[in-house]
Amino acid sequence: MLTGIDDIDWTGLQHAYGDASDVPDMLRGLLSADADERERALDALHGTVHHQGDVHDSAVACLPFLFEIATTPGPGGRGEVVELLRSIHGDGRDPEVMDFWSDDEEEYEEWRRLLARAEADVRDRAGSLLPLLADPDPGVRRAVPGALVQLLPDPEGVRAALTGRLTAEAEADPAVLRALAAALGDLGVRHSGLAGAAADALLPLLDRPGGGLPLAALTALARCAPDRLPEPGVTARLAAAELRTALEGPPEAEPAPTGTTDTLTGYLRRLRAEHTAGARAPWATDLLGELHFALGDRVEARFALVADQLGSPERGQRREAVNAAGTLLTGWRGPHEEPVRLLGGLALGADPVLAREAASELCRLAVIGAPAAGALAERVARGPGLPPQARWHETSYGAALCALAAQGDRRAVPGLAEVLRYGHVPEELPEWLARMAPATAALLAPALTARLAAMVGAGRSSFAAQLLGAATVAAPEAAVTAAVGYLGLAGKARLRSRGAALRTLAGLGSAARPALPVLRSLVGEAAGPGLAAALWAAGGDAEAERALTMLAAGLDAGNSGSAGAERYEALRALARAGTAAAPLLPALRGLAARPEEVDAWHAGALAEALWRVGRDPGETLAATRHAWDRSRADRPDMTEIWAGLGPAAAPVLPLLRAEAAAPRRHDNEGGRRGRTRFRVARDERLLRHARTVLAACGAPDPGPGDQAEQFGQRPR
Repeated sequence: MLTGIDDIDWTGLQHAYGDASDVPDMLRGLLSADADERERALDALHGTVHHQGDVHDSAVACLPFLFEIATTPGPGGRGEVVELLRSIHGDGRDPEVMDFWSDDEEEYEEWRRLLARAEADVRDRAGSLLPLLADPDPGVRRAVPGALVQLLPDPEGVRAALTGRLTAEAEADPAVLRALAAALGDLGVRHSGLAGAAADALLPLLDRPGGGLPLAALTALARCAPDRLPEPGVTARLAAAELRTALEGPPEAEPAPTGTTDTLTGYLRRLRAEHTAGARAPWATDLLGELHFALGDRVEARFALVADQLGSPERGQRREAVNAAGTLLTGWRGPHEEPVRLLGGLALGADPVLAREAASELCRLAVIGAPAAGALAERVARGPGLPPQARWHETSYGAALCALAAQGDRRAVPGLAEVLRYGHVPEELPEWLARMAPATAALLAPALTARLAAMVGAGRSSFAAQLLGAATVAAPEAAVTAAVGYLGLAGKARLRSRGAALRTLAGLGSAARPALPVLRSLVGEAAGPGLAAALWAAGGDAEAERALTMLAAGLDAGNSGSAGAERYEALRALARAGTAAAPLLPALRGLAARPEEVDAWHAGALAEALWRVGRDPGETLAATRHAWDRSRADRPDMTEIWAGLGPAAAPVLPLLRAEAAAPRRHDNEGGRRGRTRFRVARDERLLRHARTVLAACGAPDPGPGDQAEQFGQRPR
């Protein structure tokens, strides 16, 4: 094998670390009978000729030999060589978004030609992979279906080959069968004209239980032909039944480890093995994740599926389901009650890791978390087991306490009072207290007062924003005292806490009057929008002129960096001042007339300031429509303004109808993977205000009420 390898001038070729004279030994290493040597050789090729996804001229020179190694029966690891070929091909990579090491245009163009040559050479040789569908090595057979779809420039021939391999039932390896089904789905996505034929081949696989084939077929159908999926209930039941079969049957034999080296390749392999350790069917976890992603906005099937996963008898599946539930429940609107209840059961369970992770998700789901409240309260009532630690929130008890507090539940108060004496202060604490009844929040006043006094006395600024924000709700007098104390500190502690102290005083209104002397003393030092808002709140009309002068300067600051922050604070302060800020209404209107100066960060704040200061429905509608289009994050605030407009908001009814009918939450711009989470509370507030507008305009109610009202969440 490797005939002609020594005829190439490898020293005249390059890889990431210099000349390519060592590449022939790497290629020979792929043929070694020793698994460790093969793994080191594969890792070396990835790290040199194909370093970080780049393609060097030595990679192109390797291609004939890599194809020869992949297609000739021999030692193991040939499936990994097929994957390397796929990566070198690039699968439609865009050079414009890749990093190139030189600014020289000629070198850049040469590099682009090299990428194109690598892609063309791989495609030209890809036909030699077709016979590998029947290769004796199951690792090769698993790698080849996807490679053929990506590489072979004959999609109809690939479809016929994949379908023939499936329908002839010549393949017995479950992992290979799943790979064939996945490849058919990928083919239908890449070539829409073949989606129907791919679906025709996939649908019969739903009736071939065992080995995950129906689950793989469902996922492939959801990707390439979602209109051919069974109805949502059937889809969820099929997936659940296949998962139960996998968990109750004998474990599927996993491929033997290919090496034990300390290379990056070896590390990634071990990491995967550790992640799936103890799971009877790790492939099922991967497929269920793919199925969720492929189902996208088909929420009925996804909610039913995640509920079944949360009740799985296997711990590994339950843990993956917690993550899937968090993604789904925060990002999509749907029948959430049963998944939330099941998360509550896991938070109450004896497994501390599962309990902590489930409770952490419930903390994000507070406004729709009522079905889990009883379980959370029961867990909190059991106590922490050990004395609360400084990092109490990282324990299963702490996560449950946070989730219960996030619902504004009175039963969280004793636990919060205990941990507030010395422990970590959650960033969301002010929001939690705002959701409590005022009398309930006031029960935490002693703990907050003592903690703030200790922090200010020690000159410490950590947790200042959280503690001051919470005290604003539960202990206003203590908030004023602490804010004044923070403003009186020296050095870095004062700088770090000044913004939080000023925001606290601005939010307290006339209750901040005792802070007026210290605020006046700061005028020459920190004459910005934050100080202006606090001065106006504490001094009332007597400070209005000085505050307006500072806020006018903030409006002129600009959009970027610290200037942008000043403009944003000024707009928020003007909105808080309302009609009393009328002298700056022309400046606000002038800014609105220059939309090129109003970026996504400031659009919502400007719209709200215009409404609160000017109270003109026409200009408010124009500004809020602009903000709605510029920034999804501002949509709940814009909807609240429209609710205040009443019937005058009729022109935005089409927007609100479309939003209310959408399966995704307002800030979910598309299907997401991983641990992305969205802001449920803001989305539920948007829906609540949208219903108010629809009712005011005589339009039908688009859906049932949200839970935010049920536990006393007060309006902004």
